[in-house]
Amino acid sequence: MTQRAAPLADQIGLVAADADSAVAIAKVDPGDPVFAGHFPGFPLLPGVYLVELVGQTVRAALPGSYRPELEALDRCRFLSPVAPGDELRIEVAFTRSGPELRVTATVNTERGRAAELKLRYRPEED
Repeated sequence: MTQRAAPLADQIGLVAADADSAVAIAKVDPGDPVFAGHFPGFPLLPGVYLVELVGQTVRAALPGSYRPELEALDRCRFLSPVAPGDELRIEVAFTRSGPELRVTATVNTERGRAAELKLRYRPEED
């Protein structure tokens, strides 16, 4: 089983999910140590955190034994900064092609769209 990064474990709250989509909310912790170095005097949440929060939304939304593992970042557009204390709304849409799962996601803050992502997942290897 693949080990997950601990700093972002279970940060999302699943709001809605069905076979084709999901919506989650996440609050950005102002005390997260990442802000000390990213960037001093102008703290921003790193884009890789947004990718992980989308992944958490995908894993929380999928029922059963299919455990997705990130295979590829097909497109990641970071459109506006995410700051300490922001509340994020994560919206994902799924399409399956055999065992592969394609995800289109948007991440929004109170100020508007922060990111647009297209990701591919495969079943987790034991």
